[in-house]
Amino acid sequence: MNILILSHKPPFPIIDGGCYAMTQFLKNISSIENIEQIEYFSIHTHKHPFIPEEFPQIKNVNFSSSFIDTKIYLIDALISLIKKKSYNISRFYSKSVKKQLEQLCKKMNFDIVIFEGLFTTIYQKDIQGFSNAKFGYRAHNIEHEIWQQLEKKEPNFAKKYFLKLLAKNLKTKELELINSVDFILPLSSKDEVNINKISRNPSFHIPVSIDNQKQKIDFSSISICFIGSFNWIPNREGIVWFIKNIFPRIKENYPEISINIAGIESEKINELKGLDGVNVKGFVKNSSDFLLDNGIFIAPLISGSGVKIKVLEALNIGMPCVLTEIASEGLDLPHSINISKTADDFTNDLLQLINNESDRKIRGLDGYSFIKAKFSENKINSDLKECLSSISSK
Repeated sequence: MNILILSHKPPFPIIDGGCYAMTQFLKNISSIENIEQIEYFSIHTHKHPFIPEEFPQIKNVNFSSSFIDTKIYLIDALISLIKKKSYNISRFYSKSVKKQLEQLCKKMNFDIVIFEGLFTTIYQKDIQGFSNAKFGYRAHNIEHEIWQQLEKKEPNFAKKYFLKLLAKNLKTKELELINSVDFILPLSSKDEVNINKISRNPSFHIPVSIDNQKQKIDFSSISICFIGSFNWIPNREGIVWFIKNIFPRIKENYPEISINIAGIESEKINELKGLDGVNVKGFVKNSSDFLLDNGIFIAPLISGSGVKIKVLEALNIGMPCVLTEIASEGLDLPHSINISKTADDFTNDLLQLINNESDRKIRGLDGYSFIKAKFSENKINSDLKECLSSISSK
């Protein structure tokens, strides 16, 4: 079996949750015995460059990439809106990439083509012209839901109208895609339920596998932290919401407490600058080391879709977490991990953990056991192998 995987950014280096999800999937699929060759083609951009020396040697996997300028240009955006096309997706189209994909398909007879996320699916019709492969879509989230959420909360009328059109065009394209591929691989159980409501195509819930680590969090620590990629709007929005609505109330009770914030472009968020107890670290190369230097992980997301990889990482090292509904989406978490529906819920849950080391320990250990049971590499490898065998036999 030969497989072509297309991603909208290079999987290496692992700089955010999306990259982590891609690299874990590559590890899973490359371990399946009856797969002879995997061609991994990624688009690289000004935000996500292709750095060959960051890529490991993986048996039977070949990496290639092509640059596309995905910067947002107002004229192009307006033209897409007028034509009722999704500008979010059309920015990733290039005739040069189309030509490279055609050459790959002529060079190798692919049995399966897998789109990592939504943005590379713009090449599906092109590839159908020179390949008889079956097409799979790995749904990291339901993309249009994020833009719908942002539109509802936008106070500026002009921006609100623009976001509404973007969300509408994106939804049309996303639903068209979901009904055009041969199979779908949702990362989230919630997304699988929603996808099954709008598509008759087979879907297989294949979560991100997590390399289980030894539980080593210091439960005596009450240092708060958050890490994420802040060029993703929901992360930026969520941490600002926390700093404005929750952190002052935490500081009233614990004046000496601090929060450490890390991730790409975290240093660019003006609302975080010069605040007492707010330490902005910028990009950190090793997220696990950053997490282990703290005691409590927060995920104050108020918009977004899909499973949040940084939440899984925190749970995987036994870290007690405070989560919103959005942050816990798609996870059937243990009862000891509360889900906060309001700012008051989030504040009270965080104060409870700060006040009580035994609660921190119970929550941390329950989260660690949850990851070990549901997201182990062996389990995901087995589920993925069964899924691909089912698809290839049809």
